[in-house]
Amino acid sequence: MKLIKARFLWVFFVIVLITIAQSSFGQRRNSIIRNLPHYDYLPFNFGFVLGLNTMDFSLSNYGTDSLAIINQRIQSTYGNLMGIRTRQEQGFHIGISSTLKLADMLDLRFVPTLSFGDRNIVYRFSDNSTLSQPLEVTNIEFPLHLKFKSQRMDNIRAYLLAGVKFSTDLASNQFKDEAGEDMIFLRTRRNDWHYELGAGIDHYFHFFRLSVEIKAAFGLRDLQLMGTRGPIFYDPIRRLNSKNVMISFIFE
Repeated sequence: MKLIKARFLWVFFVIVLITIAQSSFGQRRNSIIRNLPHYDYLPFNFGFVLGLNTMDFSLSNYGTDSLAIINQRIQSTYGNLMGIRTRQEQGFHIGISSTLKLADMLDLRFVPTLSFGDRNIVYRFSDNSTLSQPLEVTNIEFPLHLKFKSQRMDNIRAYLLAGVKFSTDLASNQFKDEAGEDMIFLRTRRNDWHYELGAGIDHYFHFFRLSVEIKAAFGLRDLQLMGTRGPIFYDPIRRLNSKNVMISFIFE
């Protein structure tokens, strides 16, 4: 179901991009009409957000020598652990945008968002077998951004943004029973703080403004929690931080 929704969103975004390109080309051929000329003077703006994201971990593990010591200390039924890696997955997000004008070139933006996706931690053992820990993500996010805008050029304006975000993962396995149906090798914390950096372009149409942006979020909290199935799955990991890339279309 998530794959179908993600494909639908990709098709939707391609259609929007084609519409923008056609609109821009048409304006170049004809006399340029300045759409929504008074829009940037409004103190508040509201809209909604649709987007795609890529969710992953920034995993810091111990070196080969330390891994050998861990294997000697922990006699795992799976054999010697040879390496740990992460595998990113794609998802999508929806949200509501609210913007407060602070100055001609500066806005304060709050975008409560609901993000869906998956992340994986893959363990490789000495017999070339692998075990994967899938981690489903359903994040409620509360990002607060400063939006630094350029001068408006006809119906286009570029911008940069920076800010912080608090997120809570409703699908976190922090409180799940390890005796349940899902295999849990490693637990992750539910709550996290991030800093975010991004850039985008505002495009002014006749009835609305569309912002196309890309931003990256980097988690500040070590999300790793100790499980009980076996220390071979969490002892080799020094830190586990989230990192996400989001492509968003904001309609205001």
